[in-house]
Amino acid sequence: MALPRRALTVLGCGLFGMGLAVGGFGTYVAELVARDFAPSVAGFGSTLFLFGQFVIVWPTDVLSRRRSVRLAATVGLGAGTVGTALGGSLSLPLAHAGRLLLGFGMGATFLASMTYAGMRADDGDVARTQGLLGATFTLGLAVGIAVTPRAVAAVGPVVPALAAAVPVAASALFAPSLQPVASGEPRRFRDYVDAFWSPSGMGLGLANAASYGLLIVATTWYTDVLSGVPALPTTLVLAGFATATFLGRTYSGWLTTVTTATRAVEGGLVFLAGTLGLVAAALWLGAPLLLAVALVLTGAGFGLPFGPLFSLAFTDIDADAGVLLVGMTAIGNVVALAYPWLVGQLLELTAGYTVGFVVLSLSTIVVVGVWRQTMGESEG
Repeated sequence: MALPRRALTVLGCGLFGMGLAVGGFGTYVAELVARDFAPSVAGFGSTLFLFGQFVIVWPTDVLSRRRSVRLAATVGLGAGTVGTALGGSLSLPLAHAGRLLLGFGMGATFLASMTYAGMRADDGDVARTQGLLGATFTLGLAVGIAVTPRAVAAVGPVVPALAAAVPVAASALFAPSLQPVASGEPRRFRDYVDAFWSPSGMGLGLANAASYGLLIVATTWYTDVLSGVPALPTTLVLAGFATATFLGRTYSGWLTTVTTATRAVEGGLVFLAGTLGLVAAALWLGAPLLLAVALVLTGAGFGLPFGPLFSLAFTDIDADAGVLLVGMTAIGNVVALAYPWLVGQLLELTAGYTVGFVVLSLSTIVVVGVWRQTMGESEG
């Protein structure tokens, strides 16, 4: 049967709150830059966020197998509550500590939620169910991107962060009461290492790096990108980007009803590479309207691969789904680690974002090539 509404509500509530925090990254980075921190230093919090997700996924899967998926989700939501609340600090050590804790919380909650969905939903509903859970995070991200700049300007940085922590804390309170699911058998550490190096693990992981890891990079810098273009309504463009991301993730699972999951992921990645390249072209040409359209379209590019990508891990790859999920999530985060810092460095060196977006587009094209090599034989 499909995942019950109560589970979608409870888990989705926490993912929504953490999405609010992630969506606000760009605003807080801009605030830190305005306080004379270098862009690469201010953006390093996003690297810590990705690192936190990277290191937590294996312990989360072990806890899910040895104890319960509900416990793993509850622990993640607890860490996410603290990390989200600390996100409003403009003290660099506290801000970075909050990003790291939020990474722990997001990684554990996301892995547990995807695992729970994979165990509770029928095979034909896995992609849709996981897409809906991912969409709740993206809805929070959408609201965070659109609202945080104005909220911080109106009431300061602390109140929006505390408000985002409320739904995460509520989710942590109710997660232990969810219906239990059968935990998988404990696996050897070597099994997780093998998932890193298997063709399927590498393909899934790199696709996750492009569609999720680079999304975190985008939300880190989009606010600052738009601040340099006075002709554009920043809030409207960010809201458009966030809405496109939300719709892309929400409906990504339905792509598997008209094509294979493998082709759906590839198509989404090709679209993403093209839109990132279009952003670079708009910045180079100094074309504000083209830039606004391109930024919004990248939202759909980030969202579309999501449902088919996780469906492949659970239903179409002949391997332990939980082990593959750890591998793809870990690879996705570790590969993306350098990009928030890298884009900041390129900004400092070139006094603009054009080169940074060229790098992001080319990186996604490389991922498409690897995807075709590693996943081309999958029936999806």
